[in-house]
Amino acid sequence: MIRPCSVILATLLCTTAPIALAQQEALPVKQQHAPLDIIEADQDRNAVVFYADQSSVDPNSDEIIARGNVVLIHDGYRLETQLLRYNDITGIAEAEGGVKITNPDGTVLKATSVRLSGTLRAGVIENARLILRDGSRVAANRGERFDNGNSELREAVFSPCPVCDDKPQKKPLWQIKALKVVHRQDKKRLYYDNAFFEILGVPVFWLPYLSHPDPRVERASGLLVPEIRSRQELGIVVELPYHLALSPSMDATITPILTTKETPVLAANFRHHVGSGFYQLDGSINYGDQPSESVTGIPDSGFRGHVFSEGRFVHGKSWQSTYQAQMVSDDTYLRLYDFSDDDTLISSYNLEGFYDRTYLSAELIGFRGLRLEDMGGLTAQALPSIEMSYVTDPGFLGGTVEARFNSVQLVRFSGADTARATTSLQWQAPVTTSLGQRIVFDAFLRSDLYHMQDADITDDPVFAGVNGTKARAMARASATASWPFVKDMGAASQTIEPIIQIAAIPEGGNPRGIANEDSRAFELTSANLFSLNRAPGFDTWEGGSRATYGVRYRLDMSDIALAAMAGQSYRTTRLNDVFPEGTGIADKRSDLVGSVDLSVQDWLNFSYQFQLDKDSMDPRRHEFVSTFGTDVFRVNMGYLRIDRDLAFAGRTNREEIRFDATLNATENWRVYGGLVHGLGRDARPVEYETGLLYQNECLELGLRIRKRFTEDRDIERGTSIGLRIRLRHLG
Repeated sequence: MIRPCSVILATLLCTTAPIALAQQEALPVKQQHAPLDIIEADQDRNAVVFYADQSSVDPNSDEIIARGNVVLIHDGYRLETQLLRYNDITGIAEAEGGVKITNPDGTVLKATSVRLSGTLRAGVIENARLILRDGSRVAANRGERFDNGNSELREAVFSPCPVCDDKPQKKPLWQIKALKVVHRQDKKRLYYDNAFFEILGVPVFWLPYLSHPDPRVERASGLLVPEIRSRQELGIVVELPYHLALSPSMDATITPILTTKETPVLAANFRHHVGSGFYQLDGSINYGDQPSESVTGIPDSGFRGHVFSEGRFVHGKSWQSTYQAQMVSDDTYLRLYDFSDDDTLISSYNLEGFYDRTYLSAELIGFRGLRLEDMGGLTAQALPSIEMSYVTDPGFLGGTVEARFNSVQLVRFSGADTARATTSLQWQAPVTTSLGQRIVFDAFLRSDLYHMQDADITDDPVFAGVNGTKARAMARASATASWPFVKDMGAASQTIEPIIQIAAIPEGGNPRGIANEDSRAFELTSANLFSLNRAPGFDTWEGGSRATYGVRYRLDMSDIALAAMAGQSYRTTRLNDVFPEGTGIADKRSDLVGSVDLSVQDWLNFSYQFQLDKDSMDPRRHEFVSTFGTDVFRVNMGYLRIDRDLAFAGRTNREEIRFDATLNATENWRVYGGLVHGLGRDARPVEYETGLLYQNECLELGLRIRKRFTEDRDIERGTSIGLRIRLRHLG
C-alpha cells in the first residue's frame, strides 16, 4: 500500500515529474499525526510523508480513504485536500474538498475535485484554478491531463492580473476567454480556440486562434503589441512588431510600419551575443518621396532607409574593441519616422589595449551632419586617431611622469586635410604640508607637428589654416595651492577653501597657419577655470603666464548639502587673436565664473552656473537646473541665457526655458508634461509634450501628445499623438 501514495502525489502535480516518480517501485511512507512543521522539516527527500486526521482501508474493495486535513509531501511537492480515495483494483484516485497542490517553484493548483485513472498520469480536474509563481492565473470549468504531460482546459480563462481570492466575482483588468485552451508542456505555450479578449469584462475583439508562451518562458517568438500614433506628415502610423527568438544568444524583431499618407516602412532589429562580445543591428527601408531634390541632391523618389549598428568585443586579457556605425539615406529620414532626433551621425571603430601603466588606442571616426547648413564634403573625418600613454611609478615628492603620444589624420572628401602628431611629457606631484595646505606641482613639455593641404577649403573659414608643414613647442610650469579651513558645528560642517594657481608659460604657442579643428567650442566655466590648458583640444594653446584665484565653500548637514565656487584669472598678455571676445579669457583679466549646488534631502536639487563680464559684471551666461518634489509630484526646470555675441554656429546668443513635471496621481496613474520655449525679443516655442500613463502588474497603457514648432525640409511643424499598450505575457 506504499506505492499508490507516491504515484498519487506524482500524478496530481501536473508536471513531468510523474514519469520519473512512477519508476520508483517502493518508497518509504511515514504516516504521521504530528504538527505540519515537523513534516516540512523531514530531511529524507525520497520519502512520501502522509498526514491525515483519519485514514482507513476498506477490506472489501481495497480502497484507501483519508479524511480531514490530508497532506502528502514528497521532494518539495505538497498536496492538500479534505478527502482522498484510492482504489488499488481499478487504479482510480479521487481527491475532493478543496484540493490544493503546491509545486517547489511556487506554482499552486486549486480544484474542487481531481479524478485520475489508468497509469495515474492522466485524468480529469473539475473547477481548476492554476496560480503561477508570477501571479498569473488560469481557470477552467473542466480540465484533462494526458499521459504526455499536456493539458486541455474547457471554458478557460487566462489573466496575469491579480484577483482577490475573497472576491472571485471581481473581473480582472484584462483576460482571455476561450472555449478550449491547450497547454503544450514540450513547447511551453498556450493555444486558444475561439478566444475573446476582454477588458474589465467587456469583450473587445475575437480571434479564432491565439497562441503565446506560458509564463515560464522568458523569451519566445511571436507578435508583440502594436504601437499606434499620428503625425502631421505621415497621418496615422501603426507599428506591428514580430519577435524572433532565434537561439539563446540571438534574436530579431521585424516591424512593418504602416502610414496613411506615405508608403510603408520595414524596420528590423537583430542582436547577437558571441561569447567574447556582442553586436546589434538596427535598420529600415522605404520607397517613397525624398525631400526636395534642390535641397538634398537626391532624386525626389527612391529608396530611403537607415542602418545603425554597435558592438563590443574582448580580445584576450588586455585588448578590447568597440564600434558603432550610423548611416542614413538623407538628412530628415530619421526624425520623420521617429527613429532618432540626432543632428550628427557618428561611425567609429576603437581598438584599446591596457598593460599595467600603459594605454594604447587606435580609432577611426566618421561624422555626418544632418542639419540644413551642414556640407557633407567639408565635414572632417578622423582616419585615424592614435593615442598612447605611459605613467611611471611614484617618484620624487610622490610625483609621476606621464609620456603621451597623440596623432590624428583629419580628411575631408572635398576640402582641407590636416595631419597632426603630438608628443608630451608631464610631471605632477601632490604635496600636503603639515598645516594642511595641498600643493600640486606640475611641469609640462609638448611638441606638435602639423601638415595641411587644401587649407582654404573648410567648413568654417574662421578656423582655417595655411597649406604646408608647421611645428611648435610649448612648455609650462605651475603650482596649484589650496588651504581648506574646516569648522565642525555638531551636526553641521563648513569648509572654506581658498585656491591660487601660478602658471609660468611662455607667450605665443599659436603660430599663424595652424588650423583649429578640435578647440572651437570653448567656454569658460567653474569646471575648467583651474585647468592648466583651458582649450578643450590640442589645436589651441593658451600661452602667457597667469594667476588664477578663487574660493570654494561647502556646508554639510544631515539633510542639507551646499557647495559653491567662484573665481577669476589674470594673464600677462591678451589672447584676443586666439580666443574670441565673449569666451571670457580673450583679455588679460578673465570674466568671473562660478557655480552653486544645493541639495535638501531627496526633494530638492539645485545647480546654478554663471559667467559675469569682468568690467560691467553684466551676465554673459546664466544657467540653472532644478529638480524638486517628492515621489508623488516632481518638477524639473532649466533656464539658459547666453549673451556673449559669438557669431559661430551653435554658439549664438539665446535664452530659453525647459520644464517638465510628473504627477503620480495614484499607485497606477501617472501624468507628465513638459515644454521647451524660447525667451526674449524673438521668443518662440520649440516643443510641448504631455502624456498619461497607467501601469499595474499586468498592463501598461500610455497616451502621449507632442507639438513641435520647428520645421526642416519635409519635416513640418505639427502635433503628433502616440498610443502604446503593453500586456504582460503578450508583448
